[in-house]
Amino acid sequence: MLVINKLLAKISFTIAFVLIALWVFTPLWHSAAFSLFVMLWGFITLSSLYRVTPLFVARNPITDLLKRDVNQLALISLAGLFDFKRKAEFVLIGQIKQIEIGEGIIHVTDINEQKSTAILSVRSDIIKSHLEQLLSERERSKIDIRLQLN
Repeated sequence: MLVINKLLAKISFTIAFVLIALWVFTPLWHSAAFSLFVMLWGFITLSSLYRVTPLFVARNPITDLLKRDVNQLALISLAGLFDFKRKAEFVLIGQIKQIEIGEGIIHVTDINEQKSTAILSVRSDIIKSHLEQLLSERERSKIDIRLQLN
């Protein structure tokens, strides 16, 4: 997610230069469709810029996105623009076979080969340390925890 948000911010800045050039050198700014496109671009740009700020990370801590119930792991994924979140996906801890941790993402595979994914707002090392707090030593020894190679 972090890489995608940075890429969206770069693309939005590139589009900004194109829009400014069109506004300055052409009469497109009189068009309603052009104005609508500019408003849409502004909305997406604000969202992508907000998602790369420390405020976004502070408002979406890992403790709110990766939780443990008595015998279940709840994965809450960030979705859409700004601070929207999806419903939690629950995985029984005793049935987890593998956990793959990437930059801003976690994949959990259970013994039935069903894969659950959560998009988070933090780096892989923070996800790994939070998992070590959530899972006991015995549970971690039964689960294959891997860091995803980029």
